[in-house]
This record gives sequence, structure tokens and C-alpha cells, in this order.
Amino acid sequence: MSLIFYYLLTAFVLLTMFTVLVAAHEFGHYLFARIFNMGVEEFAIGFGKPQLWTYMRRKYRIPVLAGEISDIRHDEVSRTDVEASVRPPEDIVELETPEGKVLEETTRFTVRMWPLGGFVRIKGMVPEEDGSETKIAGGFYSKPPWQRLIVLFAGPAFSVIAGLAILIPNFMIEGNPKLSNVPKIGQVMPHGPADKAGLKEGDFVKSIDGKPIATFYAMNRLVRDSANRTLTFVIDRGGKQLTVSVVPELDDSESPVLDENLNPTGEMRRQAKLKTGIPSTREAIGFVKATEVAVKYPVEAVTGLLGVVRHPSTFKDNVGGPIMITRVAYDTVRFGLPAILELAALLSISVGVFNLLPVLPLDGGQMAMAIAEMFRGGRRLSIQVQSTFNVIGLMCMVALIVTVAFVDFGRIASHNSPLKEAPAKKAAK
Repeated sequence: MSLIFYYLLTAFVLLTMFTVLVAAHEFGHYLFARIFNMGVEEFAIGFGKPQLWTYMRRKYRIPVLAGEISDIRHDEVSRTDVEASVRPPEDIVELETPEGKVLEETTRFTVRMWPLGGFVRIKGMVPEEDGSETKIAGGFYSKPPWQRLIVLFAGPAFSVIAGLAILIPNFMIEGNPKLSNVPKIGQVMPHGPADKAGLKEGDFVKSIDGKPIATFYAMNRLVRDSANRTLTFVIDRGGKQLTVSVVPELDDSESPVLDENLNPTGEMRRQAKLKTGIPSTREAIGFVKATEVAVKYPVEAVTGLLGVVRHPSTFKDNVGGPIMITRVAYDTVRFGLPAILELAALLSISVGVFNLLPVLPLDGGQMAMAIAEMFRGGRRLSIQVQSTFNVIGLMCMVALIVTVAFVDFGRIASHNSPLKEAPAKKAAK
């Protein structure tokens, strides 16, 4: 297939992937906001203006409790965010009922101009200097901190759930990736030593420098201590024997040393690598086993994030931004739908875990503020404290974005593939 076709397919896969994953995340916020009787103004796929399509409207009623503000324009007029727009008059109407005053409101489900992203706009999420946001009927801050905490947590939780919902049937249908210790070349990464030498995925390694090779571990053990030294590989490619000269390159950072069963020994050190993946097979598994395997992914995501926090030197090997995601997606589309689904699941889980970081404007940062207010007996933090947390959070996010951008561009400059572990393949060795 042509290069242009793969570019277009990658773009389509990324747009579809982000649309579905964002929708799952935002649905978590929406569902629990409505469970706690918060008003939801809009459930948007995409961002920016204009609204291209309103595909559904959902009406509901919110009681106006004693002391609450029923001014239907209070929240809209106070808005400062770029997505804001005054709601049409028919979307929110004040009614008198035998049970008391209620607001009949409408949630609009929309598609906006730019398809990367989305949001759920919950009523009354703009803090006011006088604290009046706590008195808006059906407003986010009119609810107890524990309810707000659950609404905020629901987004990341649904991202993880969406990932598991993709992984489990994928494992049941396609099988669970299982490392193979046969001395074969796995996925060959672009611009790596194996790629430069002409090795291809599936090549069976018979010997290295005249030494017979019986397992992948034997090959890996010999390669990892041979940085910048020419090794002579004798390989079998489709029944034809070839001799190939390869020069392993010393990795820039430390990585786990593997034992004879290809499990980490616990030792970390810089190793010479061919930049190929460990060969793997897939074995069919049932629902229970598939669930057990899938649940390990969010656990590993949390462990990996904590590992980066504890060991910042590993940051560049474990994170990436849009450039890395695009390159990984480009590589993944070549392996077909199962690999694409697995990548989508891993991204969804990663987004869910990342959003739990206690930094504003991430969900985790808002959750931290809700927890602080729980310890204050439900009393709101002052507007000054909220502003300080917002500024600190913004600075942290800008620093993170800039750092990730440098890492991404550094990978391009060094011609290193960002793919430490492909969806359907294991880490490069």
C-alpha cells in the first residue's frame, strides 16, 4: 500500500480513537453529574465554534431548594471560558409546581468544529469571589464535596473502564500476547541497528559469531554486552540462509536486565540493543483469564507513573506527546484492527491514570481541592487559594507540555523510534 494511504489511515484512526476515548471519559462525568442532580448544559464531542450538529436533547428537572439561586442567567453571564455561550431560552425554564419551584433544563449533545477532544459543561463550575457558585440550583459547587469528588473521579474511571472493555474481548478473540523464547527477530524499529543491517521481523537466528543460538535469551545476552562491536549473524529467512553484520548500539538509559525466562531480574543497567522486539505468540483465553490479564494494564500504568515520579531520569523513556502517539499509531495500523484496538485501550487507560495527577486543571487537581473541602466540613476554599492552585497547576502543565515536546523532538532528531512497547509486541531489545 502507498505511503499516502498509510498517512490517511493513521489520521483516520487517531481521530476516531480520540473521539471515542474522550466520549467515554466525558460520559463518566456526565452520568454521575446527573445522578447527583447537577445540571449539565452540554455534552460536546470536539471543541471550538461553531456547534456543527446537535444530535440529541435531553430534558430534566432540578428542584430549587431554599437559599438557592434560581436566576436562570446567573451562571451564563458570569462565564469567562472560551466554550461559553448563553443558553437558548428554551433550554432552561423556571416553573412552579405543587412540590415547589423547579428548573426545567436541557442537555444538548453536540458535535463541534475540531474533533480532537471534547467536554461536558456542568452548570455552575465558575468560582465567584462572593462564593455565590455554591447557591446555584443544580450547580456543581452547590453539591457536597464528596459528590463532586465522585463526579470528577468518574471521568478517569470511565477511561479505564473503556480500556478494559476493549482489551477483554480483544484478548478473548485474538488471544493474549505471550513472549516466545525462540531465537527470532521481533518487530524491527526504524533506523535501529537491526534495520540498518537489513534484518527483518521473523528472521530465525542460527548463530552469532559462530556460536549456535538456541533461545532469544541467548541472543539477547550476547548482544547486550557487545556495544559498538560488529557481530556476524547467520539467519534463516524463509528457508534461505543469510549472513548479516550487525553493530548493536548502547542505549542512552538504563533498562531491566532479563533472565533466561525473559523476566526482569530487578537489575537495571545500560545495555547494547538491536532495537527489535521480543517475538511473541497469542494464545486464546476465556473471559475470566482475559479479565485478569486486562486488569494488570491499569495497575502497570499506575506503577509506571509512580516510577517516573520516583525516578525522573526515566521520564524520556516512558512518556511522549502527540508526535510519539502519531508515530506509534502509524506503526500500529500495519498490524491490523486488533493492534489498533489494543493501542486505543492502552491510550484510554493512560489518559485515565494521567488525569488522576493532583494538578489543576486535571481531574486529580480538582479532586484534591474537593478532598480539602471535605476536611473543612464542606466549606469552600477561598478564591485566593483557588487562584493560587490554578496558577501553580497551569505552570506545572506548561512545564510538562514543553518537556514532552522536547522529548518528542529529541526522538526525531536522534532517529529513535518512540515505541518502547508496541501494542501487539513487547519491548525492544
